Amino acid sequence: MPQDVRTAPRVSVLMPVRDAEPWLVEAVESLRGQSEASFELIAIDDGSRDRSRVILEAYTCDDPRIRVLETGPHARGITSALNTGLAAARAPVVARMDADDRARPDRLRAQCAALDGDPSLFAVACRVSGFPDTAVGAGMRRYLAWQNTLVEPDELARDRFIESPLVHPSVMMRTGLLRDALGGWRDAAWPEDWDLFLRALEHGLRIARVPRTLFEWRLHPRQTTRTHARYSEESFMLARAHFLAREIVRACGRERPVWVLGAGPVGKRLGKALARERTEVAGFVDVDPRKIGGRIRDDGREWPVIAMDALLAISPRPAAVGAVARPGARRRVRLVLAAAGWCEGSDYFVAA
Repeated sequence: MPQDVRTAPRVSVLMPVRDAEPWLVEAVESLRGQSEASFELIAIDDGSRDRSRVILEAYTCDDPRIRVLETGPHARGITSALNTGLAAARAPVVARMDADDRARPDRLRAQCAALDGDPSLFAVACRVSGFPDTAVGAGMRRYLAWQNTLVEPDELARDRFIESPLVHPSVMMRTGLLRDALGGWRDAAWPEDWDLFLRALEHGLRIARVPRTLFEWRLHPRQTTRTHARYSEESFMLARAHFLAREIVRACGRERPVWVLGAGPVGKRLGKALARERTEVAGFVDVDPRKIGGRIRDDGREWPVIAMDALLAISPRPAAVGAVARPGARRRVRLVLAAAGWCEGSDYFVAA
């Protein structure tokens, strides 16, 4: 049974809604079927032109846990919608949910239990499956498999520069920290979700994952992640370089030269992006004998390409960033540097 609306709920679920009529009922019903009944659903209508608002208003007639807000005509977009919902949230934790996804019945209960069991955590995600199966391509399967392996806070923090280590609508966060320490979501030149997670981890906040698949992420051509320029590869690179450059300065100082491990397209793009963040790259490291000893030239600048052995021989020890996209390359980079006594997070970082 729905809780007494005069009692603060255990969870505030924030659901931005824009033209979600084909999937909205399925999403809302997956929340109404939660084993954790003490929640409020704050649905924020973000300028829908279909029947989404009608569907939501109908739910409010018989379920007092559901509230419908809206963004103003001059403040559209997911960031405004989420901050509108956050301002209205009454629970000590907020959970994200999108209007086209599905939560499995124990999602809210399991994530609440994880936060209750570890007061040091700011946020908890869960494992995610993509659906329908026909829409989950090879690249998405690799991404989901990768992020689902990141369970412990140290693993999530370590891999945060590779890609977003969390699927945004699968996350539950402590309301006070989200509001006060981070100021909610913000508009940037890159995805608002990765921006939030990178800022949280930069603040030293801890994030973990419940090692259970409790969230189903719908993939379709109308997703904002597939249609908005903010989610382009270039935007992801801008975010990666922005936060990585700051972390290099924090952990290594400005005196240690920075070498990029990988002289392929990913490494070169990262090197240019780091330069835009005032982190100059000393050169590139590669295993291809055809590249070693050569030089990379771009925008009037040039950098040497050296072998890994040459990098390890440099004294005093420089800093390094792994940016090799080939399968298995990330693991090999870590093995080689660890064997040489390099420490991840203070001597080197992995960003691809």
